[in-house]
Amino acid sequence: MHWTDKLQTFDRRWIFLAMGIAVVLPLFVECKLPIRQSPMVRASFDAVEALDADDVVLLSLDLDPASTPELQPYFEAVLLQLKRKNVKIVIVTTWYAAPPLIEGWIRSFVEGTVVRPGDRHYEGIPDRPYKRNVDYVYLGFREGREATINRMATDLRGTYDGHTADGTPMDAIPWLANIHKLEDFDLIVMVSAGYPGIKEYVQQASGRGDVKMTGACTAVSLPDYTPYFNAGQLAGLVGGMKRAAEYELLVGRPALGVKGTGVLNAGHMVVIFAIVFGNLIYFAGAGRRRRRGGAR
Repeated sequence: MHWTDKLQTFDRRWIFLAMGIAVVLPLFVECKLPIRQSPMVRASFDAVEALDADDVVLLSLDLDPASTPELQPYFEAVLLQLKRKNVKIVIVTTWYAAPPLIEGWIRSFVEGTVVRPGDRHYEGIPDRPYKRNVDYVYLGFREGREATINRMATDLRGTYDGHTADGTPMDAIPWLANIHKLEDFDLIVMVSAGYPGIKEYVQQASGRGDVKMTGACTAVSLPDYTPYFNAGQLAGLVGGMKRAAEYELLVGRPALGVKGTGVLNAGHMVVIFAIVFGNLIYFAGAGRRRRRGGAR
């Protein structure tokens, strides 16, 4: 039997095994492939870096658990950057499925720390826990989608009945005294998995005074939102896990995004190899069959 005939019956389970190794190995072995910085990611980082201590930032977390592999790396990186700038944070969501996820993130990363003790990859300013209603406020979820964003653009207190999610009057928090609408925030940071999200914030808030916005989206949404960055309506944009890895490196804490990008790179190489390997077998076998046919 010719070698091409043998390889035609190649057991595809070997390909599955190779893919499994490619997915698991980068999680435990540090990947050294270069990650280049894109202009949109750099602009998003610079927008946060330009903040001063005690500036007030709106952090809108509009996502669900299914989108966390792409968006959690950016969330952790930008939260660490915000905390080390010592800004005040107001957290909201327009997604009904988001509150359980957000409340878990608040306990782990806001009231806890993004950088864990003994993290050898981080050498920046030490992370610290934030205190509820002192360093950050959680306003929770309001139904209404873009209508909610539209009302926030003109009346933040009215949107949330003048209270935070734990019932604290917003007027009792001193640093919220001058925050009445979206324009009053020094920056709006959006972590968006779809509708409503970045697009609706741009539609409802852009043009209503000096509203500065940046954020992250899933990779599939990046082409839809890029024109907003090009038009100057977004100060920056981070799309998908690969660009979240770029952001992590800018912040100085390579973590989930860098590891995930290593998995993607290794998986893509296995797929490319399988395509080349399969085509090589096919065309080699087809050439041999043509030669045999001509010999007859």
